[in-house]
Amino acid sequence: MSDLYRIDPAARPSAPEKQRGGSALRASLWILLVLGAAVNLVSNIAMKGDLTPVGLTGGAVGAASAVGLAVHYISRRRS
Repeated sequence: MSDLYRIDPAARPSAPEKQRGGSALRASLWILLVLGAAVNLVSNIAMKGDLTPVGLTGGAVGAASAVGLAVHYISRRRS
């Protein structure tokens, strides 16, 4: 006699496969974030808080890479 409540392994829904890849992009964004923050920090310390193009560029690179990491995380989470 067959069990009415038994689930056949072939009929089970499979879990969605996790997407692989994007690790090089994520790693490069993290490196840019750290480098941008470091350049901004060193520039601000060296110039005693005055705004410099180097410090502004470092801050912009760091902010852009932080936004890129957030967008990458959200897009990977939704798909």
